[in-house]
Amino acid sequence: MNKFPLLLLLLWAATARGQKSPEVKAVLDSVVAHTERASLYRNKVDWPSLRAEVHQLAADADSIRKLGPAVKHLFAALGDEHARLMHRNEQLAYFYGEPKEHLKLFNPEIYNRIQSGQEFTFLAQLIGERTGYVRIVGLPMGDNVAMSKAIQDPIQELQRKGAENWIIDLRYDGGGNMFPMVEGLATVIGDGMVGGTSGLTETESGVWKVMNGDFFYDDYSVALPNDQVPGALPKVAVLTSMYTVSSGEVVAVVFKGRESTRFFGEPTGGLTTANDWTPLGESAALMVSTSVYKDRNGKVYTDFVDVDENFEFVPGQELNVDKAIIRATAWLNEL
Repeated sequence: MNKFPLLLLLLWAATARGQKSPEVKAVLDSVVAHTERASLYRNKVDWPSLRAEVHQLAADADSIRKLGPAVKHLFAALGDEHARLMHRNEQLAYFYGEPKEHLKLFNPEIYNRIQSGQEFTFLAQLIGERTGYVRIVGLPMGDNVAMSKAIQDPIQELQRKGAENWIIDLRYDGGGNMFPMVEGLATVIGDGMVGGTSGLTETESGVWKVMNGDFFYDDYSVALPNDQVPGALPKVAVLTSMYTVSSGEVVAVVFKGRESTRFFGEPTGGLTTANDWTPLGESAALMVSTSVYKDRNGKVYTDFVDVDENFEFVPGQELNVDKAIIRATAWLNEL
């Protein structure tokens, strides 16, 4: 019996099983190339070795969905906990290392409740006669003007009712679209340089500022009209939790270093990097960390945003029994 044709058939079958489609190969090649070019952590790895490892792990991937383990290995080698490979609006690959000490009690169930956007929603109301309470929650991409107005208009209504100082509650802010969050709060934040991002190069860094009640990220602004006349800088108490992440941490950093400001609650979750967004064909997209947040004084937040006074976060508590809010209110009323 001639075994040679059988050997060729077996070799062909093995090759066919591991052969990537042009789309899968293009996505993987783009993920590796863009990460090597743009990642904040790109100088921490040996790229020839890492590229070989990633391609080896993806050798049998015959669909984009099967690229997950290889891309997760890439993110892990970089130590990028904020990177994501998305496929049809689902997270296909991401990496989390060992939890930081303050995250040892992190509860995924609470995080999922916050991220759902259904149970805990935006809230603006008076506490007493002079304190405005504003709960900021995660926001999606969308109409920045409409979302900014949905924050700014209630704030201006509270100002008309007598609010002179503020509690900005970011404990339920799981991130998303930073622009309406900060634009909506801009008249409370006050004009001036309020922070930015620090990348490996000047072009990868950014500047955050508020001018005439509008927030700018470099040259971009929602430019929402407002009728609030700038006055004396109000006192602001900022509340954060371990579930305050990503764009929620942007808002926290914007208040860091601000006069008449104090932080209460828990250190934040620690996704303190700005990400880019790179479409990969028709069904996938890549996000990698490109810079890290810094406050108006130039302090860089590589791990998390800290607080001045610690209070355990208990989601869903009524405001009048919430210890962080009680203490924040007392501080705001101090002369």
